Amino acid sequence: MFGIVPKLQQYICAWNFWPAFMKKFMMSEKGPFTIFFWTPLAKWGISIANIGDMRKPVEQVNTLQQCVITLTGLLFTRWCFIIRPRVYNLVLCNFCMAQTGIYQLYRKHSQGKLFTR
Repeated sequence: MFGIVPKLQQYICAWNFWPAFMKKFMMSEKGPFTIFFWTPLAKWGISIANIGDMRKPVEQVNTLQQCVITLTGLLFTRWCFIIRPRVYNLVLCNFCMAQTGIYQLYRKHSQGKLFTR
C-alpha cells in the first residue's frame, strides 16, 4: 500500500482497546483499509437500488441499464474467483446484482416491452 493508508492503519491498530480479533481483521489483506472491503459495500447499493426499481412500472425500466447491470454482475462474479484474495462477499454481491438485472429484463420481456423505447 502507498500513501497515508499504511500509516493510518498502523496508528489505529496501535490503540490498546482493540480486541485481538479486530486488530487481526484490520491488518488483514481484506480489512477495512483495502479496496476489497469497500467495493462490496458500494455494489450492494446498486443491487438494493435495483430491487427498489422493481416497484416501478416496466415502461420506466431502462433495458440498456439492466443489460449492463446483468453483464457486469455475471462478469465480475466470475472474476472474483480469479483475483486474490478471494472476497466471497463481493462474489455474492455481484451474483445478486446479476440476478436483479435478469429479473428486471424478464419483467420487460414478459410484457413484450424489452426492445421498445
